[in-house]
Amino acid sequence: MSLSRYQFFILPFSGAKASQFEEICADFTEYHFEAIAIEYAGRGSRAEEAFFTDYDPFMKDIAGQIKAKRKPEIPFCLLGFSIGGIFAYDLYAKGYLEERPAYMFICACESIKEKIAPISTLSEAEFWNRIISMGGVDSRLLEKPKYLKLFSKVLRADFWIGEQHEYKETDQILDCPVSVLYSESDTPYAEIKSWQEVAGCKVQFIEFSGDHFFFLKNPELLSSTIEKVMQ
Repeated sequence: MSLSRYQFFILPFSGAKASQFEEICADFTEYHFEAIAIEYAGRGSRAEEAFFTDYDPFMKDIAGQIKAKRKPEIPFCLLGFSIGGIFAYDLYAKGYLEERPAYMFICACESIKEKIAPISTLSEAEFWNRIISMGGVDSRLLEKPKYLKLFSKVLRADFWIGEQHEYKETDQILDCPVSVLYSESDTPYAEIKSWQEVAGCKVQFIEFSGDHFFFLKNPELLSSTIEKVMQ
């Protein structure tokens, strides 16, 4: 029998690889959480695969990864970071998952009802200006121009998918507990409070300090906060 209390399926932010969540996954084990970061096609361990270009096959791919790794004897949670928060929502709200999550954590993700501004087809200069203005890129990457073009392909692929998300009144209401983790300097409360409108229970909003990557810079604080929420 598994010693884990919950399985956590992590939906990464734009351009991310599953390996970038290794420290977070390790910290979760301290609380007997089994954390599994989903690998989107076209990067990391799936670098040889083509990027998805259509939303439905992309979401079915994520749902398939979760189903393959599910341990039915323990409950599971979804943890979506930035654009991954949109994917976490749609997994349940649009019926891609056969099971109801025990809990959903949304991190650094704005209103689910607003479509992502289309930026995936902008010129390279315009694209990076928009990404930088959104605070959605690690500044260290900008110091390595030779990697920038390669990373651009991954980011554009993720934004292209995310731009296809569409909130619908027919979406399943989130009838599981929901916590939204945010930083006022990144995704202000005024922009994320509408998550309450798609949830059947009272949403817990938890404020952190820092930029768009606050969750990566203090993994222990993230895991301990989630542990407190789930006590």
